[in-house]
Amino acid sequence: MEPRSIEQPLILLVDDDIRTARLLAHLLEDDGFRVELATDGALAIARLARTPVPDILVTDFRMPHADGIAVARFARSLRPDLPLFVVTGYPELVARLGRGFAPEAVVHT
Repeated sequence: MEPRSIEQPLILLVDDDIRTARLLAHLLEDDGFRVELATDGALAIARLARTPVPDILVTDFRMPHADGIAVARFARSLRPDLPLFVVTGYPELVARLGRGFAPEAVVHT
């Protein structure tokens, strides 16, 4: 009997910095995840509108056309239990990101 193939989780990775996105995608793929890239918020929202909804969402905060919060809100409107990560390279935005989230849900690195 052949081992049953289990499909790896699909991550939608959203970042307008393509170099950062490709690096992170490579690291995630090395850890066994499948990764789809979207290079701005509008493209991510269009992707989320299609099925299937990914298993995990990782989105940059500051992007053209739609920011990461808009992407996260749209994703959660489709699937309220969707695990998601909003990341930013702008420390001044962390306070804004933290509003509306439980304190333990905001990770500072």
